[in-house]
Order: sequence, then structure tokens, then C-alpha cells
Amino acid sequence: MIYVGQLIKVPSPQQEILVCHVSLDYRFAAVADAKHVSSKDNFSKPKPWKVTDLVALIRKKGVESEQFDYPGEMSFSDKELIKQRRETWLINRDWKHWLTAPLTTPELINQYIYGDGVADELEELIKSNLANADLLKAKLLKVNSDKKKEVWTTKGAYYNALNRYIVFGCHPNALLPCKLKNSGSNYKVPLKIEDTNIKRGRKPVRQARISASNIGITAEHKSNIAKLVKFLKSEKGKKEYPNFTFKKAIELYQFNFETTILEREIEGEIHQIRIPFEREEDCLSEEQVYYHLKRIIDKQLYLQIKHGNISYEKDFADRQGSALEGVIGSTYRYEIDATVLDVYVRYPFDTTGQYSMGRPVLYLVIDVYSTMIVGFYLGFDGPNWEGAAQALVNACSCKVEFAARFNYSITEGDWPAHHVPVQAAVDNGTEQPDKVISTVLQAELGIRGYSFAAVYRGDAKGTVEGAFRCLENKGVHFVPGALNQHAQRGDQHASQQALLDYDSINIQLIDLIIKNNKSADRLHRFDINAIQSGIDITPEALYLHGLKQEMNGGRDGREIDPGRIHWAFLPEEEATVRGDGIYFKGLVYLSDYAKEADWFKVANLNGSFKIIVKRPKSWTSSLWHKTADGQYIRFDLKNVNNGSPFIGQHWEPVQHLLEQFKDKRHQNKLNTKKLTIQRNNLLAELKRLNEDAIEGADTNTSKSVQRDIKQRQKVFVAVQHVIKAIDHQLALQGDLLSQAPTQIQPQLDSDNDALL
Repeated sequence: MIYVGQLIKVPSPQQEILVCHVSLDYRFAAVADAKHVSSKDNFSKPKPWKVTDLVALIRKKGVESEQFDYPGEMSFSDKELIKQRRETWLINRDWKHWLTAPLTTPELINQYIYGDGVADELEELIKSNLANADLLKAKLLKVNSDKKKEVWTTKGAYYNALNRYIVFGCHPNALLPCKLKNSGSNYKVPLKIEDTNIKRGRKPVRQARISASNIGITAEHKSNIAKLVKFLKSEKGKKEYPNFTFKKAIELYQFNFETTILEREIEGEIHQIRIPFEREEDCLSEEQVYYHLKRIIDKQLYLQIKHGNISYEKDFADRQGSALEGVIGSTYRYEIDATVLDVYVRYPFDTTGQYSMGRPVLYLVIDVYSTMIVGFYLGFDGPNWEGAAQALVNACSCKVEFAARFNYSITEGDWPAHHVPVQAAVDNGTEQPDKVISTVLQAELGIRGYSFAAVYRGDAKGTVEGAFRCLENKGVHFVPGALNQHAQRGDQHASQQALLDYDSINIQLIDLIIKNNKSADRLHRFDINAIQSGIDITPEALYLHGLKQEMNGGRDGREIDPGRIHWAFLPEEEATVRGDGIYFKGLVYLSDYAKEADWFKVANLNGSFKIIVKRPKSWTSSLWHKTADGQYIRFDLKNVNNGSPFIGQHWEPVQHLLEQFKDKRHQNKLNTKKLTIQRNNLLAELKRLNEDAIEGADTNTSKSVQRDIKQRQKVFVAVQHVIKAIDHQLALQGDLLSQAPTQIQPQLDSDNDALL
């Protein structure tokens, strides 16, 4: 079948035939050379072919037939062309169509191609148009008062427009000057910077009266600008110039490519000095550099350079996907992401002042199917994979026991989220490779799918993003220590107002999450089963419905060994077994298993050794260890007489307190040093006094034990008793101490003589 727009490719001789018009009455078709159509401005009259000849040609071996691709602008509406700033095209099209419209009727086109031609009709049309020239111009002025056109006087102009009209399908848009979009593209930019290279284009309005004589752009200039953009995109460029602006880019171009480097030796060292070009003819204008920078740096690249790739993907990149894709029910996929809360937490170990621990990082775990918040973790490092792992452990654990850690009582129905997911979408950190995490989760919990998204990529985990804003807007922004978005200069900083400690913030988050799960509107996520079941429109109701209807109740995390859950998600760390306990990060843990396995005995006899443990960072009271035979062992914090200050604490403040203990121990060493020096001074003085007392004595050279040591000891004791008795006697008599003899000279009576 022959049709308008059919392109016939003949291999030998090589040619491309375009079918422009088909007349079923005449059994003829008009064809044109497709190569000339795309390369020439003046169009020749299409040639008539018999339809049977074209069919026979197509059936020949090697001949191909396909649809010809007309210029895309021919299928655009006038509104779209105006958006593309093609108003001039529309004016030219309408003017040509007004002039040639009488020749474009089907009868005259058939007559022109297959009959005797339209020479007579064309002469009459030219006379008519010249006679009505003022009316045609007035019609054009109504459309656009800025454009002036003249009526054609030559037959060639009419034939060219008519041929173009036929070749491009016999519709008004066939007269659009589509080839004008490539105007100027054949200009050859000089390769090298030369004096004869004249700047093209008009001057900017603000330079219209300035005698500027900048050089024209060359391929070398463009290469230099491309090098500058490449540098600004690099890590080094982003580090040196973190706040990108086009003004700064122009300055860098002028500094690097429009200066002469002079080297001078100063005190034996070579120093470089850049001297700017003196002649304006050797430099590009700022407008030229800006124009070519804009041609390379589009809006996307500008945002990537200015904000970085991560921030661009998070805040500016387009998003088409949906988090629900592939999710069949509750717990099928959990999303985890983190944000820094706008509130300062009070330090719990020092109440002498309102000290702050900083702003915590909140990790949320959300069920994608229902948007119910199923777990969270509040830490002070990251955002990173470790924090996300802590949150996943919480998502799979009993919330009643979790709330009890903070002395907050809830029931099972308040937060019925304790199930293991099928998939998890987590920020991928650098601490553990993807394959390691996936392997451990597959082996421990059977989590089959595990998807990783880039850090801070909220668009890859869309469901969780809104939950952050919800929690902060409902409660976090209204507590002491919260950041004031409208703080005035001179106002007290939020860190000075920190009131709630870590446990209090956790209690508040638990309460906010429960209320959000039981009150948020999720009607837009209902499927036909949820509607027919008549459930509430809250995330919790949708979560429980999805568990029952789609996931067969899910996998209850309470029925799984808690050690297995901790071991599956948490990163590995090392503890040291010594003779008196298991040491980890400055704390000591004990275990009945370790005692029965003689770990402490082995460490005491053979020296300490390392073991792998995993810790919940929100709970210092326990660690987890997996033995070679697959047992999960819990180590409990050593707590003698319930006096440990570290029991039931978060790891960050405990580690800060341990650092303070180091400072206290260091200060104690300094005090001990001072006291030791004072003691040594006293001993030295006593030694000197005693040496003075025996200064006249003969030097003792005897090597054996002295004789009569015990007798002299008895005499000394007796003398001390007499001295104490005399002091007591004087005290009873009320004698003044100043009147007491400074040296006692006892008169030995007969009893004393007998004693001696």
C-alpha cells in the first residue's frame, strides 16, 4: 500500500524516495528526493509516479519501506511553538499560507501535479494579491504590529511555497521555516587565539557606548572554560570553592587564563606572580565568559556544583517512583532514614548546671504498606548504618519492654509493632559492605531482599520523609531546648535551655508515635479489600489489616531469640575477657556461661583474649555474643549491690562520663604527685634533725644485730608513759601549758632505779 509520508530506500542506485501525495482517482502518487528535502531551501516540484510502479519497486529485493520522520515542529500546536519562542515562525507560516491559500485546494493540487499545471491560476492570484496588498498587510498587523511583509511578485516564490506545502504533507504547518533552527550553526570557530579574530554579535546594552574591543571566542577559549568547569566539579574544586557563583567562576577564569606568570627568586625560593594581560584585545569580556559558562553549566550541574551531589539528589532531583511499588502487605518492606532533631538534650550526670549533650539523631523505621512507624532509635552519632541497625532491632522487638526501660508504661495494643520484615531499605554506610550485611540478615533472619539507598537520599525512601516533619511539628518544636526558627539576635541559644534528658525525649517520642499511628489519615492507601473490611483509616488499622489479609500474620519478633535479632542487625565489636570479667568500652560485664566455660580462669592463667560482641547502643545493661556452636549469650553489666551508675543508660552519655573519669584520675595523679613531694620534704627534714642529734657519736661499723634492743625498747615505752602521766597531771591541775617545763628531767627514785 502506498501512503503519504512513505519513505522508500533503494540500494542500487542508492536513493531515498518520499511519497508526498497520493491521488486515488488518477492512480498516481507524487514523490520527491528525501535527501534534497532535508538539505535544500528551494523545493522542486514533486514528480508523478504510477502507484503500480511504486508497488513493484517496493517488492524488489533489497528495497525497504518505512515512515518518513518530518520535522517535529510540524506536529506542534501554535501554543507549544509560542512556548518555544517560535512566534516569528508562525508569522512567516501564516503570511505564506495567506498568499498561496487559493492554490492549495485538492483540485488545484491534483491539476498542478498530475494535470496541465496552474500557470493561469497563479497569474490571476499574483494580480489579486497585489491589488489586495494593503488588506493582507493590515491582516498581518492585527496579528503582530512589529512585523512588516511584502506581497510576492515572482512566480518562483509561489511555486517554492506550493512545492514545500505538498512535500511536507499538504497542511499549513508544512510552511513552517523549520530549517531556521539551525541558522548560524555552520559558523566555524577559530581553533587558536589570534589577533585577527573579531568578536561576533552586538554589544550588550550597557556597553553600547563603550569602545570595548574584546577578542572573539575560539576553540582554545572554549577548552579553557571547559577545564575550569571540570575543576569546579571535582572534589578539589568543591573543597576550595564550596560556595559556587558564576561571578567567582569568571574571576577564576581571568586569574588562570588571562594572566602572565612571572617567576622570581627570593631568598633562594622561586615565587610565582600573575600579571594580567594589558591589552583588552587579548581577553574575553565577562559577558562572553558568562555566556559560555551558562552553555556548559545547566541548572542541574549548577545545583550539583553549588550544593554537592548528595544534597542535589536529596533536595532537587526529580522523583517519579513510588515507595509502594512491589509491596504486597504489612512488614513486606521497612524504610529507615535519619534526621537531626531540632532540640537539645540535657546531660543527665551533672545537675549543677543545665548542660546540653547536643542535638540527637532520630532514626525512624516505617512500614511502607501502612506508613505505620514500627521502630526508632535516638542516638548522637551519624546518620550512619549503625544507627539504622539499632532502629531495626527496635522495630522487631517488643515495645512494652522497650518503654519499660524509661519507666514508661504502655500496653501491647498501644504499639503492636514487633514483626520481622521481608525487605528493608536502608542508608548504605561505609562500615560494612552490602554483601556482608545481606549475608548476615539472610542467614540469621531470612530477610531475602535488602535494598540500599545512598546516605541522605530521602527520595529513595519516600514514605519515611513525611514522618520526620510530622513528629517534629507535633511535639519536638514545643519543648524547652528546641530550636527557634524565628529567633532574634540577642536571644538565648537553645542549648542553654536544654531541660529534657535522654529518657524524657524517648518517652515523648513513644507517645507521639503512638498518637500518630492511631490518628493519621491513610484513606488514600486503601485497596478494595481494606474498603470492604470497613477498617479505620489510621496507619495502625491498615498495618494490622495488611498483616492478617496479605502476610498471614507476619513473623512475630517476640517468638525469635532476642540474641538472634541483635546478632542479625548490629555491627561487630570486640570485648576483652580478663580474670575478673568481660571488659568493653570501660565497663565490666559478667556471664554464667563464661564462668562455666572457664573463660575467666583461662584469662587469669594464660592472659586476656578477645571475643566478638554486639551491643544495643541505647542500653548499657547488656551485650550479646554468639558462640561457635550457635548459642546466643547475653552478658550483663557488673552491678554490685545495685550500685552501678551505668546501669540502664545510653552509651553516649556513659562514654562521656568515662572520659570525665579519666580527667578526674589525671587530676588525682597530679594531687598525689604534690603530696608525695611534700612527704619527701618532711622525711628529708626529719632525717637531717636526727643526723644532727647523733653528730658526735662514733661511727658504727658492727655488722651483727645490736644487743639489748628489747631493753631499750622497754625504757622508751616507760619514759613515754611517764611523759603522758605528767601531761595528764598538769591538765587536771589547770596549769598553763606555757608554764610547763620545755624539757622533762625525771628524778629516778628507788623504783625507777630498780626498773632500770
